[in-house]
Amino acid sequence: MKTLQYLLLCAAVSIAIFMVAHCHMDHGIEPLPGALHVRVAFRNEPPENTQGIYLIVAPKFPPHAINELYQSPNSISIDDDTVDAVIELPYGHYEAYGIWWYGNDLKSNLADILEMPYSHTTGLTATLDITPEEPVVERQLLANWDRVKRDAFIKGTISFIGDAPENTRLVAIAAFDYKPVEVVQYLAWLKSVDFSIDINDNPHDYTLPVRHGFIGYIAMFWLAEQAGLNEIKIVGSYKNPNNPDADGWVFISEGQTVTGVDVTVDWSVLENLQTVEQLHSF
Repeated sequence: MKTLQYLLLCAAVSIAIFMVAHCHMDHGIEPLPGALHVRVAFRNEPPENTQGIYLIVAPKFPPHAINELYQSPNSISIDDDTVDAVIELPYGHYEAYGIWWYGNDLKSNLADILEMPYSHTTGLTATLDITPEEPVVERQLLANWDRVKRDAFIKGTISFIGDAPENTRLVAIAAFDYKPVEVVQYLAWLKSVDFSIDINDNPHDYTLPVRHGFIGYIAMFWLAEQAGLNEIKIVGSYKNPNNPDADGWVFISEGQTVTGVDVTVDWSVLENLQTVEQLHSF
């Protein structure tokens, strides 16, 4: 269970860092022997800024290299309530598949996984096998467009105390429905994330698009260069203005912008912080 949950978090961050746009699509001259057929049923309406959605398949979750991730060459049709998507694949075992959303005006990131099968109780449920005996596998997905419909904003300032480590690979701010208590919930409860935080801009003002509703946790992530994804650390979070020892929360209405959602990062305590995996290894 813990291994599956950890894979979900690692894969999501890995995809966010390298972007799905660089996925493996050079399948050679010969047609691939197998295929995944997915019937996708949509719920609600797509965001107006939708560029397209793509079927993705991963032999390993997370992939050791991003070119191991297969992506459909063309966008899935979104003109009907139910559509069929097909991706050709070589024989083998695949640990994950899903749908990735692209917007016209935003950089795609891990919060843009429109649908990926998993369960809160059993973990990853997206495995499949393409074999000579069963070269074509059929699956079904229910995709709720509201997951990627961000109609509100939170704004704040990120203040850095001290100097960031020279080996900093990335810093990101993310908003969640609730504070994750299991590793899988870092993906399941994710509402939005921004990987463009500039640690040299101190203080750094950010604007994070989110879907309206309750936001129970806003946190900062840090990852070192050449580090394993199990070394992601939470380096700061938004605090309750009336109780600095408690995490803060925000309720935001459609079209609203909430300001003053500030976060402080003290680099001096980074070395003593636990990784996300360590925090939830109980």
